[in-house]
Amino acid sequence: MKTTLYTPCMDTIKKLLQLSRKEWPLLSWGLLFLAISSAALLAYPHTIKKIIDEAIAQKNQSQLNFAALLAVGIFAIQSVTSAMRYYFFTLAGEKTVKRLREKLFGQILGQNITFFDSQKTGELLGRLSSDTAVLQNALSVNISMLVRALVQATGGIVMLFMTSAKLTIFILVIIPPLGFLAARFGKKVKSISKKAQDALAASSGVAEEGIAGVRTVKSFAQENFEKERYHSRLETSFLLSKEKIKEVASFTNLVSLVGLTAVVFIVWYGGTLVIKQEMSIGTLTSFLLYVITVAFSVGMLGSLWTDFMSAYGASGRIFELLEKETEDLNSGKKAIEKGHIEFKNVHFSYPARSQFPILQGVSFSIGPHETVAVVGPSGAGKSTLVQLIMRFYEADSGSIEFDHEDGKNYSLKGLRDSIGLVSQEPVLVSESLFENIRYGKPKASFDEVREAAKKAFAHDFITSFPDGYETLVGERGVQLSGGQKQRVAIARALLKNPRILILDEATSSLDAESEYLVQKALEDQIGKRATLIIAHRLSTVKQADKILVLQDGKIVQVGNHDDLFKQEDGLYHKLVERQFNNSKEIL
Repeated sequence: MKTTLYTPCMDTIKKLLQLSRKEWPLLSWGLLFLAISSAALLAYPHTIKKIIDEAIAQKNQSQLNFAALLAVGIFAIQSVTSAMRYYFFTLAGEKTVKRLREKLFGQILGQNITFFDSQKTGELLGRLSSDTAVLQNALSVNISMLVRALVQATGGIVMLFMTSAKLTIFILVIIPPLGFLAARFGKKVKSISKKAQDALAASSGVAEEGIAGVRTVKSFAQENFEKERYHSRLETSFLLSKEKIKEVASFTNLVSLVGLTAVVFIVWYGGTLVIKQEMSIGTLTSFLLYVITVAFSVGMLGSLWTDFMSAYGASGRIFELLEKETEDLNSGKKAIEKGHIEFKNVHFSYPARSQFPILQGVSFSIGPHETVAVVGPSGAGKSTLVQLIMRFYEADSGSIEFDHEDGKNYSLKGLRDSIGLVSQEPVLVSESLFENIRYGKPKASFDEVREAAKKAFAHDFITSFPDGYETLVGERGVQLSGGQKQRVAIARALLKNPRILILDEATSSLDAESEYLVQKALEDQIGKRATLIIAHRLSTVKQADKILVLQDGKIVQVGNHDDLFKQEDGLYHKLVERQFNNSKEIL
């Protein structure tokens, strides 16, 4: 039983020590000042004893003056060293947690797409914020207080023995039962704290969904529904926290009752010894001060124990993420040189829905300067082709080759650096237009960024803003229209000068004017590199060298627009006709 409780805790401590290795010099300074501060505090009751027994009792004014000055000096040393102890320990803790957050964020980003399919964004943010905040408190202020309390409790007990062994033995009798109760209490609090943190992370997930999708929430007037969802998750977390508070209150009550009763007994028994002249008043006074010091330290340990159990639960979830294997971005060939793509009998199902095949024996090729369009009804597997080319997922069987070599031979970074992707809903970061375009090539010069913007027909609208390229786009680019965001995304992709350009429904959500400008930007790039166009709007694929018609995960037709449209019983003809009729009805 001891091993199962002890080993995981020690394992966590080892991991935290390893994480804080760079801060060991700071911690060493903190320990030095801690030793001086604790020694000064433990010397204080002895000074009070001298004041009472050697100065007041003997009515010696000069001795009293000296003892009082000595006490003030000890207090001054204790105050300064205590402040330095706090500074170094807290600084070391803050630095450790800062590095932990950076490492955790990098670890999350390093996971493959399958990981994010099964995780809520809000819960991951909860790990970064609430869990690390709990750990931050434990590693900064609390670790300093813990070491101080341990040193003072240990030193205080030694001084108690030196002052009066009889009274000290009584105090030590009650410590083991309290220690046993503290261990049971800590185990229970740790379990409750872990559940409470999980519930809090779940509520963060609901909040993130509601805020990220606020336009959908408002369009359906579902504010009350979202508030109720959030309230429900918070209520779960609150009830668990309430349970923890009750446990802490009960334990505190017990410790307080036992502690105060012990003090009464010490005063009674010590007073008896004074009356019998077996102990001086100064010795009893200093003993009581040592008892207060030890009691205060032990009480602090009890309070800190609760915090450390919460931190222990949080650290378990954090290290669970830190120890997950990340994608290897750099092993393999560095870049695609020509841009030839070939799918060979590819079968694929998403890991979360492995029983539902998405692609079934798909085979096709795209030449280095060829433009290939993929059309088909929703759910046919069009966007899945993009996911596989980017190696967000791996094919279940078959192979995807680049320049006649298996895609797995390329490093993920090299492969993705060779591809420019423009999706239906481009995500922009909350920075300037310049930084958003340069996202595709972080070291690009202003001239390169401007040239890419011109190619994407974005330069004119960018320069119409008062701040030009330094205009902030807002979260997810909310300050821009759909067409403007799309042209910024195209500029970002073109700045990479990729060997392969993928347009995944790049114009499907745009109005006619925006679609015209985006189409114009894209037409200039046709034939300069391998281009894959995924489209619902068939007007965007007429100029493609080859059109693949996808249905139920299979390619059912291949050809150019004219050839496919002539096949009146084919799916492509039906898709074009249906879209044309819908357009007439709208007109």
